[in-house]
Amino acid sequence: MTTADELPQRRALVRGAFSPARPITDRALFAGRIEQMRTLIEVINQPGQHAIIYGERGVGKTSLARVMKMILETTAWTVDFTCSSTDTYATIWREILSGFPLSESQPKTGFQPTGRTQTFTKPLAALLGDTNPSPNQVRRLLEMVSEVDRTVILIDEFDRPEDARFQTLFADTIKILSDHGINVTLLLLGVGDTVGELIKEHASIQRAIVQVPMPRMGNDELEHIVRQGMKTASLSVEDDFVQRVVRLSQGLPHYTHLISQHAGLCAVDDARDVVTVADYESGVAAALKDVSQTVRERYHNSTYSKRETLHKQVLLACAVASKDELGTFGAADVREQLQEMTGIRYDISSFASHLNAFSSTEGQRGGILIKKGPPGRFRYRFIDPLLPPFVVMRGTVDGVVNANDQAAPL
Repeated sequence: MTTADELPQRRALVRGAFSPARPITDRALFAGRIEQMRTLIEVINQPGQHAIIYGERGVGKTSLARVMKMILETTAWTVDFTCSSTDTYATIWREILSGFPLSESQPKTGFQPTGRTQTFTKPLAALLGDTNPSPNQVRRLLEMVSEVDRTVILIDEFDRPEDARFQTLFADTIKILSDHGINVTLLLLGVGDTVGELIKEHASIQRAIVQVPMPRMGNDELEHIVRQGMKTASLSVEDDFVQRVVRLSQGLPHYTHLISQHAGLCAVDDARDVVTVADYESGVAAALKDVSQTVRERYHNSTYSKRETLHKQVLLACAVASKDELGTFGAADVREQLQEMTGIRYDISSFASHLNAFSSTEGQRGGILIKKGPPGRFRYRFIDPLLPPFVVMRGTVDGVVNANDQAAPL
């Protein structure tokens, strides 16, 4: 039985074990990604190579970067930087180079005996002056760093800067560092389906850069997150709960952490040591409030109507529809799920306008799906990967979707 004095501590254990709002920094809580970590270590140990890690939003790229930084700090000088939309090539390198100290010795002034010196420490960025640095200037400064120790620089959110020359300058930098054999490795992380979306000049650096795709997590990796997190929080968990969380997450660890955290808190508040399948719906209902405002607004705008429509049902059918390896689905897949939910066999023509509205670039319901392919054989894919699990969560709370069949496998 949990006492009133123990409750805050137990709640803190649950919140520490699951991290839906911030990247994982504890290696013990980091699940899977062994293949990606092994590839990155091989890149770092290979002079002249760099890597770009790319994938959908929410698949754990930043958590991978944080754990890699922790692993590498014992053997290399490691610096990380997170880009914003306003960053440029110059602002990024000024900030990164500010993390490297530069020591200078100068003669002491005054009446001290000659030959005595004093040492000043300033950031390496000070050598850039006030001008915008060129790739060769950056290379020369990084060469100074590499003479002291092997260096790894992680740059996250690489897709965000909007400066027109940003990608070209970074591509040039990678090529120059590789050509000169500088003992510095750049690890770039960004949202994108391909490397070409992140570095447009990638053709000139193909030999110097290793492409590391970050797919969605497998069910075994997501299951490990739930079980390891519960163990860390001194809780046990029923198998049915684990399977439901894994199905709803659709390969995205963010939702695995989010639902598990809220369900764990439900158990702790109820003075229990076991998270049961009964905590699943309570956890989902509580987790809905913590989903990002952007996702909630997209759902509201795409489904809201003053009169009775099928938009909620069609969007939910899209979320649970069977998907291919590219995450796409067809109208027939949506029809199958609509029948499962409503018991009615709809013709595709009865909801084709809904799919068109979700795929439009205009109107309040647009910007939800991407539509590709020839007429009559269109394939659809969600633009925001974080939206489908939220739609399923809403369907679960509304009692529309069966908790045992809440998400089709990818």
